[in-house]
Amino acid sequence: MIAPSNTLVCDATVVLNLGHRGGLEDLTAALAQDRKLVVTTEVAREVSWDDPSFYQGFLARYFVIDSRPLLRVAAVENAAMPMRLDSGEISVLSLCLQTQWAACIDESAGRRVARTLELECFGTFGLLRHGIDQRWLTDHKALEVVRRLRSRGLFCPKVLPEDTFTRYLARLG
Repeated sequence: MIAPSNTLVCDATVVLNLGHRGGLEDLTAALAQDRKLVVTTEVAREVSWDDPSFYQGFLARYFVIDSRPLLRVAAVENAAMPMRLDSGEISVLSLCLQTQWAACIDESAGRRVARTLELECFGTFGLLRHGIDQRWLTDHKALEVVRRLRSRGLFCPKVLPEDTFTRYLARLG
């Protein structure tokens, strides 16, 4: 469960999944009313490559772009060894180390580094779970989103006919 006071710092993949890939603007709006959603300048740059006109507006509506100097990059890079993180993941984890905010990262390497750094970390599926818990979306809608994301390239198991979202998450481990 995501604590209500947690500011969430989102990596590019999560923002893209909330945007066009997942069609989750309603969930994003609810999250933004519930807590502060943040992206780093590096993440803002990355997502604007996808569809600049959409994502510039999407970021402006729901996210704060944090441009403060990142002081913990070396600590993140050291924790990542021998894995390599992209600049967006490094910026998200560095900002989270500085602020003790929660990271929102989908890539497994970034999530492993977040755990190593003892940071709270969620991904797109954690946001879906939170949306169900808050009654912002239904279990059925969350499974539709998983199917949509999977059809658009997100690497995850197929949703089975007997799956509920909780059962699906349990199969992920």
